[in-house]
Amino acid sequence: MSITVAILDDRQLFREGVKLLLSTQIDLKVVGEASDPAQGYELVCNAKPQVVVVSEELNGVGGLATAREIVRREPEARVLLAAVSSSADSARRALTAGARGYVLKTQASADLFEAIRVVARGEVYLPPEIAAQATNWRHDGNGSGNGHRNGHRFSADHIAEPLDVLSARERQVFELLVRGHTNGSIAGLLGISAKTVDTHRTKVMRKIGVHSVVDLVRFAARNQLSLD
Repeated sequence: MSITVAILDDRQLFREGVKLLLSTQIDLKVVGEASDPAQGYELVCNAKPQVVVVSEELNGVGGLATAREIVRREPEARVLLAAVSSSADSARRALTAGARGYVLKTQASADLFEAIRVVARGEVYLPPEIAAQATNWRHDGNGSGNGHRNGHRFSADHIAEPLDVLSARERQVFELLVRGHTNGSIAGLLGISAKTVDTHRTKVMRKIGVHSVVDLVRFAARNQLSLD
């Protein structure tokens, strides 16, 4: 049986390229593609793909927040975040957000195929250079982590990070506030009311222990949270 895949990226050329590559594999089947988060959520809801390839550099709320929202809406969906540059910190945040894998757009097509198959099996995929560092994130104790790459065993669950105190929606609001969005623009991007955004904003500041957006930006910088 084929592994069903959805592609979410705002660049048509990337979507078409990935779709063409996957068509060469008998066990991989693209069931849809989307160019923005809203289309992506609808696609995942309707097509129920096993794996969703999401671009980290997605316009709007960003790939990380989009991945988190996909998993929130469809817990069975397995997100594979595709990034331009190699970053262990970004990979760690991706797994914390609920993604099951992190692949680089500079990797070979064979690596992409493997990443999709690994994620579809319920395991975690990381590029070799990042997997080597992942062993320091969290060990299971008995050596039977829930993911692997090139012999490195580790767990993607409960990876401690500064934003663990926030809910999925609060993280989205946090990320957009740090990027300079207003309550109104956040409301439009997330499809919620400005009043609800303000409620989330208040909770975010209380949980993190700050009193202004400037303090949020400083918090992000202090904890090396790359949200550009």
